Amino acid sequence: MLRIKTFKLFTSKNIILTIDDLSFDLGTFSYIQGDNSTGKSLFLSTLAGQYKKFTGEIIFKNKPLLNWKNDFLLLNNDLPVIKKLDYIENIQLSLGRLGTIQKSRLLEMATILDIVDNLKTKMEYSSRCERMFMYLIRAALLSPSILMIDDIDDYFDETIFDKVYQVISLCLKSGMLVISTGKSNMVNNLTFKIDSGELRKYEPKI
Repeated sequence: MLRIKTFKLFTSKNIILTIDDLSFDLGTFSYIQGDNSTGKSLFLSTLAGQYKKFTGEIIFKNKPLLNWKNDFLLLNNDLPVIKKLDYIENIQLSLGRLGTIQKSRLLEMATILDIVDNLKTKMEYSSRCERMFMYLIRAALLSPSILMIDDIDDYFDETIFDKVYQVISLCLKSGMLVISTGKSNMVNNLTFKIDSGELRKYEPKI
């Protein structure tokens, strides 16, 4: 479980985001909806250990954040690739030579995302969406404790997201916690919302 209590996130001297007491369970997908400049990206950067202007408690498996930051993986708008290499070669940059099980999982995910024919294509010809596919597959094979995807709705429309969620579901089966942010509502997956500077559980109006 990831638990966050009495949390305050700062930009300069201003409080941009607060969290009273929230828990994220392992093996679940959490989507955080918030408009631009609401702190959702900085929140993920904080969990990834990249942004440190905050107060409060962030506990994962009963240990403070700093003991776990190397086991958290953040995917954001920075999606560099080596253009002269293909999909599989770019994936291997972080994983080394792929074993039989990894190759099988990669092919399974590529089939779901309908990019099997792209696996040997140089990344210089890939779209922004296809680059995120590559990063998502690599992340699934790396299997961090927590995978964070910032502004997921910038990459995928609802049709493509259905495929992406199938890949995310494979991650969840391994016990991974997946947290993503976005500006759209995505009602079926919306579990948290930033409202008036506070991140809280989403409670749909009846």
